Amino acid sequence: MRVIALANQKGGCGKTTVSTNLAAALAQLDKKVLLIDNDPQGHATLAFGIRERDFTLSTYDLYLTTDILVEDAFLDVGPQLHLVPAGIELSAVDQALARDPDKDQRLRNCFRRSAMPYDYILIDCPPSVSLLTFNALLASGEVIIPVDPSYYSLQALRKMRETLTVLREKRGHDLVPQVLMSNFDTRPLFVRKIMEELEEVYGRELLDTIIHHTVRFREAAGSGLPVIRHDPQSRGAHDFQVLAREITDQEVDLKINAIDHWTALLHGPQVSESGVLFEADFPRARNVRITGSFCDWSAQGLPLERRADGMWECRLTLEAGKHQYRFIVDGTWLPDPHNSQTVANEFGGANSLVVV
Repeated sequence: MRVIALANQKGGCGKTTVSTNLAAALAQLDKKVLLIDNDPQGHATLAFGIRERDFTLSTYDLYLTTDILVEDAFLDVGPQLHLVPAGIELSAVDQALARDPDKDQRLRNCFRRSAMPYDYILIDCPPSVSLLTFNALLASGEVIIPVDPSYYSLQALRKMRETLTVLREKRGHDLVPQVLMSNFDTRPLFVRKIMEELEEVYGRELLDTIIHHTVRFREAAGSGLPVIRHDPQSRGAHDFQVLAREITDQEVDLKINAIDHWTALLHGPQVSESGVLFEADFPRARNVRITGSFCDWSAQGLPLERRADGMWECRLTLEAGKHQYRFIVDGTWLPDPHNSQTVANEFGGANSLVVV
């Protein structure tokens, strides 16, 4: 799973155009994609023809409601493509979380609690270095920085790179940056000079694909469709198909340490010769236990220990076979949110399943 933020503090550089159309192009390649609208303007939501009256849960709830997970909030907007929508209420997140010590990791923590069966997660960020943007960057392993052909955008790109340096030095979070030329008409001389400067300064980070200027993007947004559905034969559709292939072709060589731990979590319990390792991501819990068929569903359960990183874990020796289980989090019985293997129980819910 790759988590990619689309970020640049300058407005009008094509973040939403890139995030929505890249998401659709990746889904067209049979990748399972989640797009999160992380901008209070809600333009990524509007790009799919969705208005605020069309949804109840949104990105706002992922930040402020700990029992709302991604699977509760997403909308199905196409084959292999889910969207968590956003509206103007998202602008209240900064003030609501002002005194929260974990305010810049709310989105990351929500991801850890949620079932995330995706190949790609794209996060469309607001045109500012705000709490919403920091949450997106800390939740991501990569960042695509769209740059339009202007010297203001070059300045914003430098500022964005400075922000990434601060995250690496102050927070130990190292993102893989990729610069994308967006909305480029390559004919004017000044545009070619900007292209030369980008190649000279950011050559190793510069994506090969260029998203060319075309009115089809505005037409597609107005129709509530990605450009590959609005006009599949257009140059814009072709550009994003090429970009999607370039992104997927990186999978062989690109290593993103920031999300390795999440990938392990999404596989559920880890079975080895030394036993079964159960991990639980409940950072605010005071007590976490596990119960299941292996202990006759004891109401006391077996204790997990909190690690230094805030995760809970225990290792159990289980007999060969299938075992159902649940976590007991501060007295509340919950299935394992990171284990997709479940079986229905007699109470109308589901128990998590591990096979030894």
